[in-house]
Amino acid sequence: IADVKYNNENGLQIPVGNGGSTKRYTWTQTIEECTVLIGVPKVLRGKDLDVKITSQTLTVKSKLPLQEEETEPRTFVEGKLVEKIRPDDSSWTMEGGVVIVTLEKSKPSFWKTVIEGDEEIDTELVDNRRHIDEYDDATQAKIRKIIFDQEQYHKGGPTSDEILGQKSTTIPPLPPGVEYIDKKKLDEEEAKKKKKQNEDGSK
Repeated sequence: IADVKYNNENGLQIPVGNGGSTKRYTWTQTIEECTVLIGVPKVLRGKDLDVKITSQTLTVKSKLPLQEEETEPRTFVEGKLVEKIRPDDSSWTMEGGVVIVTLEKSKPSFWKTVIEGDEEIDTELVDNRRHIDEYDDATQAKIRKIIFDQEQYHKGGPTSDEILGQKSTTIPPLPPGVEYIDKKKLDEEEAKKKKKQNEDGSK
């Protein structure tokens, strides 16, 4: 899988946005919910999809075969969830070729994967803070950049790095904080953080 890094000691994926990637989907998580991003053909609309979310399973299919040689609807994701969820509080939406499924966890925890049998992340490397707002500005920016770029990848759109270098009015707006990803600003933020840590440590 492109752009996925692994822990050399145990072979598990190093978390990105506290989640990971498989050939079928990319996912991120907080301690209370999991967001699954599934790339589908851009010709499809929400009404063309059959999405089923139960307390223990997730299924995303097309309602009809997508090509003449196909005899069955195409399955994008199907399987048993690694942990139980609250289906009534979970939801899905679709944006430009990406199905975004939000799963509300039955109990606060960090998952090692979404569907049983899929590649797992190293949960020891997951940051256990509950909300992105609890991070410092530079870390928030990194997380938002990762999530934004994953969505853009599935949509076939420009990455945040490409957007930062463009002046066109047709580019999508960046999520809050991604402007910190400008290398100079990010270096300044990291330097401030290290300086503060050194000052606190010398007290």
